[in-house]
Amino acid sequence: MKQAIWRRVGPFTGLLSVALIFAGLSIHGYPDIRPTDSQLAKWLADVDPNSFRLGIYIEQVGIVLFLPFAAWLYGYLRRRDSSWLPVAMLAAAASHVTVSLPLNEIYVGLVDRAHKGLDIHLAQTVIAINQEWFDMTGIVLGLFLVAAGAVMLHGSALARVAAVATILIGLAQVVSSPIGLSTTPAAMLPYVWMIAVAGYYTFRPGQEPEAEPGLSRTQVATGLPATS
Repeated sequence: MKQAIWRRVGPFTGLLSVALIFAGLSIHGYPDIRPTDSQLAKWLADVDPNSFRLGIYIEQVGIVLFLPFAAWLYGYLRRRDSSWLPVAMLAAAASHVTVSLPLNEIYVGLVDRAHKGLDIHLAQTVIAINQEWFDMTGIVLGLFLVAAGAVMLHGSALARVAAVATILIGLAQVVSSPIGLSTTPAAMLPYVWMIAVAGYYTFRPGQEPEAEPGLSRTQVATGLPATS
């Protein structure tokens, strides 16, 4: 029973992750990419610190929920491939969350100091560092997707098509990072992928548990040794 629930809750955390990330983003917003001094000064003057902090908190929860989704995906793929690839995928997911969380907190500190007096050139430096930091997170997220896609190649013909798409999305993240991930359509592709994967495994009809190596379907269904 617990495993059946986890099979639904695991992928559902992926849907919830995407929903909270974009809900938080819609509340707090960000300054323009590489803004001019006047654009940044106007944004800092107009932003409400309390709303900004609330939006950031909601987005941070969404980012953290990427971890249980990745843990569920690890368990699912591990049954098909016991090599190092699922481990690398899970490690990349944990690394992505680890390097992403501090970014938003830096913005919170910037907004807080802006209402207490902040030199615009110092603010521009912080914004530039954050932008470059964000763009490089695509490398880690790309590794997660490439590793996941590589494991999926062992599945059916349809699964292999999805695997190739996953690998290509991952490579797009890596390639786009040096030129500015947030300025390319590649930045949205992982969220589309998460919605597709998480949505399918959350809402698809229940299926019979898969037999483990060395066990017959009778053993799996009944829990008893199969008799001839």
